[in-house]
Amino acid sequence: MTTNTKTNKATHVIVGIGASAGGLQALNDFFDNVPTASLYSYIVVQHLSPDHKSLMAELLGKNTKIPIEVIEDEGEIKANCIYLIPPTNNLVIKDGKFRLLEKPKDKSLNLPIDLFFESLANHSKEHCAGIILSGTGSDGSRGIRAIKEKGGVVMVQQPEQAKFDGMPRNAIKTGLADFIVPVERISDELSNYFEAQSSIDFDAELYQYDERLLKEILKVLKTHTALDFSLYKRPTLLRRIGRRVRVLKLDSLEGYFEYLKTHKEEVQTLYKEFLIGVTKFFRDYKVWELLAEGIIPELVASKDDGDVIKVWDVGCSTGEEPFSLGILFLEEIEKQDKDVSLKIFATDVSQDHLDIASRGSYSENVLSDLSKDRLKKYFRKHGDDFVVKDNLRKCIIFSNHDITNDPPFKNMDVVMCRNLLIYLQNDVQTKVIHLLHYALKQDGILTLGSSESLGVHKDNFEEINRKWNIYRNIESSERLKTEMLNSTAERQTFKRHENGMKNGNVQNYSNTQRLKEEISKAIIQQYGAASVYIDENFQILEAMGAFKKYAQLPEEGFTTNLIDMLPEELAGPIKNTVNKAKRKRSQILYKDVEVYGDDEELQTRLDVLVKPIKNGVAEGDFHFIITLIEQDREHNKAIIVERADIHKSSQERIRDLEEELKETQYELSNALEEAETSNEELQAANEEL
Repeated sequence: MTTNTKTNKATHVIVGIGASAGGLQALNDFFDNVPTASLYSYIVVQHLSPDHKSLMAELLGKNTKIPIEVIEDEGEIKANCIYLIPPTNNLVIKDGKFRLLEKPKDKSLNLPIDLFFESLANHSKEHCAGIILSGTGSDGSRGIRAIKEKGGVVMVQQPEQAKFDGMPRNAIKTGLADFIVPVERISDELSNYFEAQSSIDFDAELYQYDERLLKEILKVLKTHTALDFSLYKRPTLLRRIGRRVRVLKLDSLEGYFEYLKTHKEEVQTLYKEFLIGVTKFFRDYKVWELLAEGIIPELVASKDDGDVIKVWDVGCSTGEEPFSLGILFLEEIEKQDKDVSLKIFATDVSQDHLDIASRGSYSENVLSDLSKDRLKKYFRKHGDDFVVKDNLRKCIIFSNHDITNDPPFKNMDVVMCRNLLIYLQNDVQTKVIHLLHYALKQDGILTLGSSESLGVHKDNFEEINRKWNIYRNIESSERLKTEMLNSTAERQTFKRHENGMKNGNVQNYSNTQRLKEEISKAIIQQYGAASVYIDENFQILEAMGAFKKYAQLPEEGFTTNLIDMLPEELAGPIKNTVNKAKRKRSQILYKDVEVYGDDEELQTRLDVLVKPIKNGVAEGDFHFIITLIEQDREHNKAIIVERADIHKSSQERIRDLEEELKETQYELSNALEEAETSNEELQAANEEL
């Protein structure tokens, strides 16, 4: 990151401060340490009773000389001023001015800090701060997520110092706090942070940064997380790296790279920083209205009793979105009295997000957008939080999945992918939409974020609502099996590399290139036959040629296991031949495998050639190249080590099945031994307790 020799003109910084019970003392301690001629605007948002006059202006005025004003509707936001909200109103920023809103008149939960922080984040982006001081409850915890997502900084009073620690502890629990410090230090941290921001010409960085250095940073992340952030848009990455540079009080991208290489915990921090996103129940309520009033009723009505409605929520974050989908579908299924089941596959790349989603436990402020009836029907109180009931939870399967790299689900009735594409580079967006199209059934529904578009794939869809980007799939999607199989190779290689690191056996990356060349060579030798490269567990690492003719993706979920993807009449011979090639350590040709079509008519006869490839230094450690040769093609007989006798195929099949049974018995015996060992370890641990 380039550092200017001259300090840039300071950008107007707005500081939002959330406080509740015990907040007066914390506010006095904070403003005691703010310079008299501050360049910032301070907006104090509290939980105030509308039935009593607030004396906050008079009480704060005793401890600071900074001007204090009670906010008026459409008022200007000036620097070096403390603003207080009227007791009867909530506050947002709109078009650069204060806008006062009436508080809810019913007894629904009012969260003025969340409300203001979200509008502050949208207005000021990286030029804002959210501060959480003493208070009860969790107001502010959702708002700080918006501030972080837009590039602002989050500071929280040390809970041990707060008179009431509910708000600080709940804010810290989100993992979003950049600083957790005593209240009297917050002003200094603010000054240091934003002075660092102004000393680095951040806007110029977006165009003048060192691409080579950025790639090195992203390479470090990929090595440790398997996620390729080079697919993400540069401005987003730079803003979030820039925030880490300022939080750590560093002065350049070079300095940050050196820090990252020597501090493993920072790798995880940056990884989480990149994956921050804003979500809430029924976010952009109009989208959910459109789904509930027309699309979902039509879909449920089209199903017969016993059918399954399948939905894929891509980038599900901490679960609010898939649970919102589940609520709408369950309500409509009940309304139509249909005997259909619901399966929602909710996927994300962040295991931390998935862990939160799987627990299904949310604070009251997160659920503030739910009606009382929905809250009662789908959640139960558990301590201070609410937990998703089984009637909703059982419909949703949470899974770690990277849409840019992993095979998609298929035969989905609905695919929701909202506000993910905006973070990806344009060519990656095109690829992802291609995969989403593949995942949908004919007439399936696709929902994107309001700022996203279909791009070159618009002709594959019928527009249902332009503003909210809801579409219907009108064209049969192109089969992508080979491409999807190939896409898993890089991730599988990463997993093997990680396992090798754990075992102290680091293999050279050049092996991968060598093996790819082996595959290409095998295909050339077989005059265009289909080939697939697998590990010892039948996990597909590469696929080339016309392999997609024989592979079948599962109806639900996804897999990279070769045996799971093949028809039964082909899976058995391949498994047996691989096992035989492993035992004999030589290539084996299995002839005359009959493959049938969906109409049970003979489709083709294949010869299966399996070639073991030594992998690593361990005895018996092999990967395998499998080549499928249609019998109307000629193959090089010189390379055949062993072949099945066509006239004794029945006997050969019986022997193969017997050998497979022995393999299974051996594996079962090993599994039982491992179970017994685990049981002994548990008993030993029990005795120690």
